[in-house]
Amino acid sequence: MSREGGKRESAEPTGGTPIWVWLVYGLGILAAIIVAGSVLFTAGAFIASDDVPATLSISVLGIVLWGGLIVLAVATWLTRRRGARR
Repeated sequence: MSREGGKRESAEPTGGTPIWVWLVYGLGILAAIIVAGSVLFTAGAFIASDDVPATLSISVLGIVLWGGLIVLAVATWLTRRRGARR
């Protein structure tokens, strides 16, 4: 009596989310946390500075970098969501 083994699983990936998508999502979430923290910190400085004038200094590079990562993560999420519906 011979024993035949079951079908072997192939080493090829069968699906799932690629690592680059998780990387984009992670960077987008990190960027959103940094932007939200900056806004809250700045708002707190303006609210708490009754006796000292508070100034606002905006970094264009920071807005482009963090905003771009947020937009990229949202665009990736929307594209993958739209693709899953098909």
